[in-house]
Amino acid sequence: MGWEEKMLIKIQLMIGALSVILLLVTFELIRKKKLREEYSILWLFTGLAILVFSLWPEFFLSQFFVRFTGIFYLSAVVLIAFLFILLIVFHFSVVISKLTGQNKDLAQRHALLELEFNELKRRYFPPGSSPS
Repeated sequence: MGWEEKMLIKIQLMIGALSVILLLVTFELIRKKKLREEYSILWLFTGLAILVFSLWPEFFLSQFFVRFTGIFYLSAVVLIAFLFILLIVFHFSVVISKLTGQNKDLAQRHALLELEFNELKRRYFPPGSSPS
């Protein structure tokens, strides 16, 4: 076994350990209710995919992925990582867009309620009268 194979095994073990840490941190954040379940699905899927790729890189990256795309090991790893990051960024862009719309609606409702409140206050408690 040459130094390249030893380095590849070390990288596989490191990536596998990092994916397990990602899964554990995700589960802990869900348990503490700091990460909602609908957002954790993407992180859990990413952690599992990285774990599977790190445990069986020969099958997924040498046989399946190379036959499907014609891209070899290192390029395949970079491409897969890029696609996962792109998926995560796209998912959070959709979530941010949704939250921006909800924030705008809430601000408009708040302004309308504040206007109604001030009108009622002026009607029932005109300036100079005391509310008690």
